[in-house]
Amino acid sequence: MEILVTRSIESFLLPPGGVIVLLIIGLLLIRRYWYGATIAVGLALLGLYTLSLPVTADKLVRSLETYPALQAQAIQHSPAQAIVVLGAGRYPGAPEYGGDTVSSGGLERLRYAAHLHRLTGLPLVVTGGSPMGEALSEAVLMRDSLINDFHITEVWVEGQSRTTAENAFFTKSLLDTKGIQHIFLVTHAWHMARAVSIFKQAGLQVTPAPSIFATGHSSSDLLDWLPSAPALQTSSMALHENLGQLWYRIRHRADTAVNSATR
Repeated sequence: MEILVTRSIESFLLPPGGVIVLLIIGLLLIRRYWYGATIAVGLALLGLYTLSLPVTADKLVRSLETYPALQAQAIQHSPAQAIVVLGAGRYPGAPEYGGDTVSSGGLERLRYAAHLHRLTGLPLVVTGGSPMGEALSEAVLMRDSLINDFHITEVWVEGQSRTTAENAFFTKSLLDTKGIQHIFLVTHAWHMARAVSIFKQAGLQVTPAPSIFATGHSSSDLLDWLPSAPALQTSSMALHENLGQLWYRIRHRADTAVNSATR
């Protein structure tokens, strides 16, 4: 229920839901408050256009990429004892595979984790549960992909978590049983800052191993100033991550204040 409520709120705050809400407000106000209605509709259209620009999407994503790609020397000399890969959703009911499998974003993360595994020989930990009550957890789907697609068999599974915070908490519990304290953490570059913060709070030492950076865009390209559906999707994802970072900061401060008050 918590996940459903959270995603419902997000759908009304982030584009295109937020844009639709503004348009509805404008239509409701148009008879009595023409000036206010005009402002609401104008902001909705301006926001839709701006967030649909590839140049906007690119800048939003790049602003989240605070950790650089790992260089070979850093990988070689890292004290990491395992590679942790965060789940990125699922491709549900895939007809060509006969059921659920990893999403395209999850596959991107797994590919880089497999690359790190081949360079280091370290065991892999996949983390992700069934947030909507699915029969198979994301972690199980990720493990199956690593075995079948990348021929990697040393995979540990954490399949209870529904959020990044729970990824960290349950993965820490699993790694404690293995005597592991330092990890390579694999996720998308735009998601890494929040992931590193929450995994460190959980008590793990982290070497960030980001993947899939924003590349290949230039503000001098005319096409980057023309609206597109993929750009709107990317902008929405970036705003979602900013919202997630804000929520985690607020929640962490609240938890800290409660812990201090109970001492």
